[in-house]
Amino acid sequence: MNGTDRNSQAAALRPQIDSLTTQLCAVEANLLRAVIAYTSQGLHKECDGFSGIRDWIKESFSLNEACAGQIASIARLSPKFKHLTEAALAGTARIDAIAYAMRRIEREGLTVFSRVPYPAPVESPYGATLCRTPEELIREYCIHSTRAELAEHLDRICAELFDQQSLLDELSQQSLAWLEVNQRPDGMWDIEGLLTDDTGKLISNVLKTAVPPPRQEDRDSDGLLPRVSGRNAEALHQMAAAYGTDPSAPKRHGHTATLNLTCDLATLRGEKTGRLPMLDGKPISVAKARLLACEAGIIPSVFDYSTGEAIELGRAKRLPNTALRHKLELEQPGGCAWSGCRAPISWTEAHHLEHWADGGSTTAENLVLLCRFHHGRIHTNKWDIAKTGPGQVSIRHKRTGCTDEEWEADLFKDLPNGHDSSEWSPTYRRELTDYAAWYAQKSMEATIVKTRERLRETVPAKEMAHVAPVVMREDPGDSPFLTCPQRATAEGSAGRSQRSPIPKGDRAPQHVRGSSRSPGRDRTASLRQREPDRTRPPRSAPAPPLTPSSLPA
Repeated sequence: MNGTDRNSQAAALRPQIDSLTTQLCAVEANLLRAVIAYTSQGLHKECDGFSGIRDWIKESFSLNEACAGQIASIARLSPKFKHLTEAALAGTARIDAIAYAMRRIEREGLTVFSRVPYPAPVESPYGATLCRTPEELIREYCIHSTRAELAEHLDRICAELFDQQSLLDELSQQSLAWLEVNQRPDGMWDIEGLLTDDTGKLISNVLKTAVPPPRQEDRDSDGLLPRVSGRNAEALHQMAAAYGTDPSAPKRHGHTATLNLTCDLATLRGEKTGRLPMLDGKPISVAKARLLACEAGIIPSVFDYSTGEAIELGRAKRLPNTALRHKLELEQPGGCAWSGCRAPISWTEAHHLEHWADGGSTTAENLVLLCRFHHGRIHTNKWDIAKTGPGQVSIRHKRTGCTDEEWEADLFKDLPNGHDSSEWSPTYRRELTDYAAWYAQKSMEATIVKTRERLRETVPAKEMAHVAPVVMREDPGDSPFLTCPQRATAEGSAGRSQRSPIPKGDRAPQHVRGSSRSPGRDRTASLRQREPDRTRPPRSAPAPPLTPSSLPA
């Protein structure tokens, strides 16, 4: 068949496909209308005995799981989102796009925001339609855009609304992060851990660069593609070997520059430009961009929006050169400038006291070395920092006036790294609260044990025999912890056992806490004894979704 015949065949079949697609959209809209009419009166509960709409659709009708879930989501959320529901019922927008938008708005805590009218109607990017509320604008994206464009629009909304929130999220993630490498009895090694979003992206980008996805020609004699996980393990070996032996390998604070930040200078300075920074092509908040612009692990591309002139393309002026970095390290041989922080000097980052984007110079007088956690903490604008001399700084909390040294006292120390509850992200508050309670109990036990040991050394044994034993509170057991994702099985119920975030040599006595868990997750049944002076981030159920009202002032 030549090219002309194939083009004729395509031209003949395309109208048929278009017609069937139109009919399918109309059928889906009618089906949705009937489901909403049925469930809005509670008939699925009263007459059919189903509490959930999705289960009722799956069990009662011949619909696949994806379609049942989409229709159920729209039916459940239709009272909240009138304009999106109308677009789905009219057949002008696809069911899957409307369901995705509704779920995303609810999950991100944007329900109230989506109904608040704009100061002035906003014109749709797809025509002359005027949108009075964010929901109406999202409806336009559902009707006219691709799934990727719809997701990007929602990403932009979140980045604009949750500006400072992103910094709190990052600090909370760092408090919960851990990594452990242990050798097994058979000579192999286990890698266990929980990484922050940025760290995970760095590793993911490196692996994707080092090991491209397997291609069709890589199939074996049985037609199977090689395991991506196995290729990743080999890539990790090669990268570690090359990094440790190649003197020309790019090194900066222990990691290479693999993330790309793009932003114009006016936006980076915090001016209301209506634009957002982009990290690897995805919108992020301005607050996070200002922090990332300080880090050596980020390649910034900063430009003047009015002229299009490139101002920063990873130039050395933003970061201290070798000589200046050496001078700062000589001034701060103890590492991070934050009081009590034990991060070594090689883990620190140079922080501009007057921000680089605001015109701050890259000089010794305007730079101080901070670890990644305390660097992010300074960027929350809850702390005042000033350099009082070479390698000496004054850090004070703006609200209380306490120094960083006072803040690290037991009065403020909710977590081992000094992360105070006033700086916790609402997204991770439940996990951090469980962790703080567990850490406080273990700290108390350690103090009692040390006190009794000192008494044994100083008080005669005969007198100690008359001292009543200390009655401990009920042991809190294992620290609470988040569960790990399981591998899917044919039955959909079995999976890999859960791992505690506490290293194997640091685990508390066995104790099973009674708490709600999501389906398909299990809990470790046996943990080894944990020494009281060592901790790792615990795990618990995920926190409820963030709402705009929960944002910090």
